[in-house]
Amino acid sequence: MLGLVSHYNSTEHTIIRCELSHWLERLIEGDPQREGRLFLMRYNELGVFCICEWLGKPNDVFVDVLNLGKSLGNFGQKEALELKRRLFGSPSAEETTQAIIDNDSDYYHNLQDEDMEETERQERVAIGE
Repeated sequence: MLGLVSHYNSTEHTIIRCELSHWLERLIEGDPQREGRLFLMRYNELGVFCICEWLGKPNDVFVDVLNLGKSLGNFGQKEALELKRRLFGSPSAEETTQAIIDNDSDYYHNLQDEDMEETERQERVAIGE
Protein backbone atom coordinates (compact mmCIF):
# COMPACT_ATOMS: atom_id res chain seq x y z
CA MET A 1 0.00 0.00 0.00
CA LEU A 2 1.74 3.15 -1.18
CA GLY A 3 0.24 6.54 -0.63
CA LEU A 4 0.36 9.87 1.10
CA VAL A 5 0.10 9.66 4.89
CA SER A 6 -1.86 12.55 6.43
CA HIS A 7 -3.46 13.69 9.65
CA TYR A 8 -7.23 14.06 9.39
CA ASN A 9 -8.46 17.64 9.64
CA SER A 10 -12.19 18.28 9.24
CA THR A 11 -11.61 21.64 7.53
CA GLU A 12 -9.31 20.10 4.90
CA HIS A 13 -11.02 16.72 4.48
CA THR A 14 -14.62 15.56 4.18
CA ILE A 15 -15.59 11.94 4.77
CA ILE A 16 -18.17 10.92 2.17
CA ARG A 17 -21.00 8.48 2.94
CA CYS A 18 -22.51 7.01 -0.22
CA GLU A 19 -23.05 3.70 -1.99
CA LEU A 20 -19.33 3.45 -2.74
CA SER A 21 -18.48 3.76 0.96
CA HIS A 22 -20.94 0.93 1.72
CA TRP A 23 -19.26 -1.16 -0.99
CA LEU A 24 -15.89 -0.52 0.71
CA GLU A 25 -17.32 -1.80 4.00
CA ARG A 26 -18.58 -4.97 2.29
CA LEU A 27 -15.22 -5.44 0.57
CA ILE A 28 -13.35 -5.81 3.86
CA GLU A 29 -16.13 -7.47 5.82
CA GLY A 30 -14.72 -10.25 7.98
CA ASP A 31 -11.14 -8.93 7.82
CA PRO A 32 -10.37 -8.07 11.46
CA GLN A 33 -7.29 -6.03 10.54
CA ARG A 34 -9.13 -3.78 8.08
CA GLU A 35 -12.73 -3.75 9.31
CA GLY A 36 -13.88 -0.16 9.77
CA ARG A 37 -10.64 1.28 8.41
CA LEU A 38 -11.50 1.98 4.74
CA PHE A 39 -13.36 5.16 3.92
CA LEU A 40 -14.08 7.55 1.09
CA MET A 41 -12.77 11.08 1.49
CA ARG A 42 -12.63 14.36 -0.39
CA TYR A 43 -9.72 16.78 -0.19
CA ASN A 44 -11.69 20.03 0.09
CA GLU A 45 -9.03 22.37 -1.30
CA LEU A 46 -8.15 20.17 -4.29
CA GLY A 47 -11.65 18.81 -4.90
CA VAL A 48 -10.22 15.31 -5.30
CA PHE A 49 -11.82 12.10 -4.00
CA CYS A 50 -9.71 9.29 -2.53
CA ILE A 51 -10.25 5.90 -0.99
CA CYS A 52 -8.26 5.94 2.23
CA GLU A 53 -7.42 3.69 5.16
CA TRP A 54 -7.06 4.71 8.80
CA LEU A 55 -3.62 3.71 10.09
CA GLY A 56 -4.63 4.04 13.72
CA LYS A 57 -7.83 5.10 15.37
CA PRO A 58 -10.49 6.72 13.15
CA ASN A 59 -10.23 10.48 12.54
CA ASP A 60 -6.48 10.46 13.16
CA VAL A 61 -3.81 9.35 10.66
CA PHE A 62 -4.73 7.89 7.27
CA VAL A 63 -3.11 6.87 4.00
CA ASP A 64 -4.45 7.38 0.47
CA VAL A 65 -5.01 3.98 -1.12
CA LEU A 66 -6.57 5.03 -4.44
CA ASN A 67 -7.06 8.48 -5.97
CA LEU A 68 -10.37 8.77 -7.85
CA GLY A 69 -9.88 12.24 -9.27
CA LYS A 70 -12.48 14.99 -9.17
CA SER A 71 -15.49 12.74 -9.78
CA LEU A 72 -16.82 9.63 -8.07
CA GLY A 73 -18.02 8.61 -11.52
CA ASN A 74 -14.40 7.66 -12.27
CA PHE A 75 -14.75 4.54 -10.10
CA GLY A 76 -15.46 1.54 -12.29
CA GLN A 77 -14.45 -2.08 -12.70
CA LYS A 78 -10.84 -1.19 -13.54
CA GLU A 79 -10.50 0.89 -10.37
CA ALA A 80 -12.21 -1.80 -8.27
CA LEU A 81 -9.67 -4.38 -9.48
CA GLU A 82 -6.78 -2.00 -8.80
CA LEU A 83 -8.10 -1.33 -5.28
CA LYS A 84 -8.38 -5.06 -4.56
CA ARG A 85 -4.85 -5.60 -5.87
CA ARG A 86 -3.50 -2.82 -3.66
CA LEU A 87 -5.36 -4.04 -0.57
CA PHE A 88 -5.02 -7.79 -0.85
CA GLY A 89 -2.23 -8.50 -3.33
CA SER A 90 1.38 -8.81 -2.31
CA PRO A 91 3.69 -6.37 -4.05
CA SER A 92 5.90 -7.99 -6.64
CA ALA A 93 9.68 -7.85 -6.40
CA GLU A 94 9.68 -5.41 -9.31
CA GLU A 95 7.19 -3.07 -7.58
CA THR A 96 9.17 -3.23 -4.34
CA THR A 97 12.43 -2.51 -6.18
CA GLN A 98 10.87 0.43 -8.01
CA ALA A 99 9.45 1.87 -4.77
CA ILE A 100 12.89 1.65 -3.13
CA ILE A 101 14.56 3.28 -6.15
CA ASP A 102 11.97 6.08 -6.18
CA ASN A 103 12.41 6.71 -2.45
CA ASP A 104 16.21 6.74 -2.75
CA SER A 105 15.97 9.13 -5.69
CA ASP A 106 13.67 11.45 -3.73
CA TYR A 107 16.05 11.32 -0.75
CA TYR A 108 19.11 12.24 -2.81
CA HIS A 109 17.28 14.96 -4.72
CA ASN A 110 16.21 16.46 -1.39
CA LEU A 111 19.83 16.35 -0.18
CA GLN A 112 20.97 18.13 -3.36
CA ASP A 113 18.28 20.79 -2.90
CA GLU A 114 19.31 21.32 0.71
CA ASP A 115 22.98 21.58 -0.31
CA MET A 116 22.14 24.19 -2.96
CA GLU A 117 20.07 26.19 -0.46
CA GLU A 118 22.89 26.03 2.11
CA THR A 119 25.45 27.12 -0.51
CA GLU A 120 23.25 30.07 -1.51
CA ARG A 121 22.77 31.00 2.15
CA GLN A 122 26.53 30.91 2.78
CA GLU A 123 27.15 33.08 -0.30
CA ARG A 124 24.64 35.65 0.97
CA VAL A 125 26.28 35.62 4.41
CA ALA A 126 29.71 36.09 2.81
CA ILE A 127 28.58 39.26 1.02
CA GLY A 128 26.87 40.56 4.14
CA GLU A 129 23.19 40.10 3.34
